[in-house]
Amino acid sequence: MPIVGPTSYFSVTQAFINHWEDANTEHGAAILLNKDELDLPADASIADLTALLATLELRRDDVEDVAQDLSIQRAVATGLRAFLIAKMGDFNDMMRAEHGSSVYGQSLSLVPGINDGRDALLKPMRDTRRLWAKVNTWRMSLGMTELLTKGAYSQGAFHSAVTQARTALDDLEEQEQQLGIEIRMRNSVQDQIYPILKIYRLKIPATFPEGHAMISSLPALTPTPGKTPIAPGLTMGWLAVNARAEGSGTASPTSLVIQHQLRAVAGPVHDENTEIVVQTIEVGQPLAFATTWGLTVPGGVTSYRLVAMTADGHERGSAPAVVSRPLA
Repeated sequence: MPIVGPTSYFSVTQAFINHWEDANTEHGAAILLNKDELDLPADASIADLTALLATLELRRDDVEDVAQDLSIQRAVATGLRAFLIAKMGDFNDMMRAEHGSSVYGQSLSLVPGINDGRDALLKPMRDTRRLWAKVNTWRMSLGMTELLTKGAYSQGAFHSAVTQARTALDDLEEQEQQLGIEIRMRNSVQDQIYPILKIYRLKIPATFPEGHAMISSLPALTPTPGKTPIAPGLTMGWLAVNARAEGSGTASPTSLVIQHQLRAVAGPVHDENTEIVVQTIEVGQPLAFATTWGLTVPGGVTSYRLVAMTADGHERGSAPAVVSRPLA
């Protein structure tokens, strides 16, 4: 299987390591790659490639960890958004009912939408927090008690919730930035691995005689000319009774397909550069899925894709299936 994206680097690099081990044995000495060809301080050996693969696996784990953290933080922020929007709506309703004709009742902010950006969400919340405090001062000057909304919810509680939401959204932005950093760190290791594999493929024909088995058994690095498979289908949804996402796939009808992979991305937008392999299914096995990846907390959202893969390195994925775990 050649390299067709970040998820394929691991199996392809391991295949090259296995081949290199056999080539060293067959050659009777360690095969080294010229440092000048690779812009390295010393000739590259199989140990260097093995070490890079180990580092890449760590970087992959870091990407997965941050992606999971980001998914959880996004769910937390979504929950706080919904909560604040509901409480602001309650405040506006109470003000219209009790003080609609007052200058305070005529100064209400519009309730933001659940998908509004950070500033578009927090600005009317801050305005409402300040207005609520002014209303309380005014009411008390008239001998009235502070304004409470449904469930005896107070301005002080709303103030705390706005502060909590701001912190959660700041943390979300930090997690998004961190994920970008982890992806770049992972990609930098991939960029070190790729030229080693490329030069190794040139080194073997120069080391062994024409027709030798070590040449014919060289792992592929890029997809050979061939047919891109027909995309499989995927249906996924949240099943509350089992507290997980469940779904099924429709296999690609392309005969060269040897396996399907269920891949996931934290959040509603599917970026193939950040895909995580959740499950690999060989051809002929049932395409049935049950997972909580990215959905471990209420409000979590994950985009899934089913990818059909051929032996010669071609793949095609289904349309993304976005699954949301309800807040309650």
